[in-house]
Amino acid sequence: HWTPTVADTMSSSTLRLYRHILKAAKSFPSKNRAGLIEEIKTEFRENAGATDAGDVQKKLALARDGLDRMRAFTGLDQGASKWDVSLKGPYDGT
Repeated sequence: HWTPTVADTMSSSTLRLYRHILKAAKSFPSKNRAGLIEEIKTEFRENAGATDAGDVQKKLALARDGLDRMRAFTGLDQGASKWDVSLKGPYDGT
């Protein structure tokens, strides 16, 4: 019986998450958009070899939370005088 490793189960979903984060970052309203994108790429590269399942899960949860937050601001009317954004609570590390 074959049991998938952490890398096997995470690689496809992690790559999909990475692509979604980059896509959201490209339209994120920031003067430092290029720096943000580079920081995202660096974080994923630096953690590509992570093997501790608990650590990987925490980092993925943080990445999903970041994606949710970026999506909350993506597509807002930059010229509007009032933005209405609803965010879930902060990432608590669990």
